[in-house]
Amino acid sequence: MKKQLTVFIISFFFLIIGGYFFFYSTDDNLSQEDARNFGIKEINRIDKIFLADKKGTQVTLTKENDVWRVNGNYVAREIRIQTLLKTAKKIKVKQRVTKAQEVRILKNLATNNIKAEFFSKNNLVKSYFIGSADGSTTGTYMLLIDEESGENFTTPFLTHLIGFEGYLTPRYEPNPNTWRDLKIFFFPKNAIQSVKLEYPSAPENNFEIKLEKSDYALFQKKQRVISNPIAIKNYLLNFKSIAAENILTSSVKDAVLNKIKTQNIWFSLSVTNFLGKTTTVKGYKKKMPFGSTNSIGLPMAFDPDRFYGICFNNELTTLQYFVFDPLLIKKSDLE
Repeated sequence: MKKQLTVFIISFFFLIIGGYFFFYSTDDNLSQEDARNFGIKEINRIDKIFLADKKGTQVTLTKENDVWRVNGNYVAREIRIQTLLKTAKKIKVKQRVTKAQEVRILKNLATNNIKAEFFSKNNLVKSYFIGSADGSTTGTYMLLIDEESGENFTTPFLTHLIGFEGYLTPRYEPNPNTWRDLKIFFFPKNAIQSVKLEYPSAPENNFEIKLEKSDYALFQKKQRVISNPIAIKNYLLNFKSIAAENILTSSVKDAVLNKIKTQNIWFSLSVTNFLGKTTTVKGYKKKMPFGSTNSIGLPMAFDPDRFYGICFNNELTTLQYFVFDPLLIKKSDLE
């Protein structure tokens, strides 16, 4: 009896160990090495990334003189780039897809995926398909592509980042607008030549600040007026880093533009740097739906948190009062 019990315990032990390595194997223990090798060890070599989904949305991210750009035109958000590169380097296989799930997962990957391609000096280094999350949203289904043949591997895997709880698909989002650096004003060293703020409906609040002989002076209607140098200095510090919240897509943009054409412009803010380049933002208040009320039931005509801004070569954006309030002052605040 003891011998049978010992054999049973040993067999059960090896069954548990075998099951563990089947479902939760590390890279060194899984079979099909090439089919699960998602990570890019020498991530610093990557200088081009292409992302595309089945809907036709795509973006190309390229590194030019240590600066990442979106579709060759716009500067990319550094934090988003670094997050993607970190993911591409440290991504690991969490679990092998079971045979029972394999057909379903492959079908989902074929109909709903994001394709990612990583290049170094125009040579393809790594490419794979990113699918949906698993039921617990702690892993992401992916399928590797053979770089040499261009053929898809036949085995999908559930991947993850060690120490990160969540799925990875959003990190590969191919919408170009999500990758763009949305900073409008960026003056960390106060390299400002002039600031001009105009309120068409309240011209008495208009002002212009100009740098003259190493000192900033306050003007209104091109006439110099008495000002408070400390107030001006503190005001200019607010331009260190000001960004838009979002760029409106074309499907929404046209409808919004038609609405704000019937409104008066709220403000026009222009900042010129030492090289003579001027950046301008035109603000329009965002109307609330008819019948909107605030927390105490009073009518609310405009959104209290956001407004529309036209900037970035006439692109329509949403801006936040929290960000812009320190910039939208009156002439009297600088006297």
